Formats: sequence, C-alpha cells, structure tokens
Amino acid sequence: MGEIAKAAGVSRQLMYFHFANRAGLLVEMTRRQDTRSGFRERAWATRELEPVGALEALLRAWFEYVPEILPVASALEAAVVTGDDGADAWRDRMGELREAIHFAVERLPLADGWTVDAATDWVWARAQPSNWRHLVDERGWAPDEFIERTTTSILAELVGGMFSSY
Repeated sequence: MGEIAKAAGVSRQLMYFHFANRAGLLVEMTRRQDTRSGFRERAWATRELEPVGALEALLRAWFEYVPEILPVASALEAAVVTGDDGADAWRDRMGELREAIHFAVERLPLADGWTVDAATDWVWARAQPSNWRHLVDERGWAPDEFIERTTTSILAELVGGMFSSY
C-alpha cells in the first residue's frame, strides 16, 4: 500500500482511508479493469440476446478476456489457497461472473438431468482461468480452438434438444 501511495502521490493514510486494506484495493482494481476493458459492458449486453445465444456470447466474451487478465487472475486464485488478501478480489470477481452465468443459465431450456444451480456451477467451473492456462499456455492449444471447443461442449451438455453431445 505504501508503494502504491507513493506512486500515486498520496499519503499511505489516504490509501487506507479510501480502501480500508489491500484486499479492498485489489477488489476495486479488478472491477475497474473489467469496466475499462469493456468486458463488463459486453457481459451485460448478452442479457438482451435469446437464451442460448446469450450464454454462448457470455462465454465467448469471457474466454476472449481471460488472456488479458490471466497473470493477475492466477495470482488472485493462488491467494485463495494461501489466504492472502487477493482472495477477496478473486471471490468478488469470480462471484460476479458466476452471477452472470446463473442469469444466462436460468433462461436456458436445460437438458434432462440438469438443475439451474448444477448447470451454473458446471459452467462456472469450466470457465475458470486455470483451464485456459492448462490447455492454451501449457498444452499449446490455439486460443480460438479453446474458445470453440469449450463453448460448444458446454452448450452441447446443457441445452436440451439443440446440440448433439460429444
């Protein structure tokens, strides 16, 4: 906090007054990035689409955004394990993503066997940045291939009668 205050030309006390702690700063920083990048606007715009198209557009927007945030997302995700301040920022941002997914999923004609909560959890788990890191960064998948395969397979699994399953 002291280094950030110095770089911003403000006192450390002012940083703590405005953000309370490092976690508060990280939450605000990640929220601003979502807005500045246009991801938040793209995610909200998907609510106007028909149900299947809305989930597809939300997933594609998210997966296109992941490479931009992956270094920070990985650090925040690690903070969940270590109990560091970044855990609050991770939970805040991924919680908002889960809410957006839930909104999209609850409008879908779900395939037999799926509840809205189970489908939301499944999509949210598949959308974790660590999946991108494993397949694209570590295994060498092309980003477009990851986006296409993941989006198509999620829709095939969840949408009743509209997609064939793998």
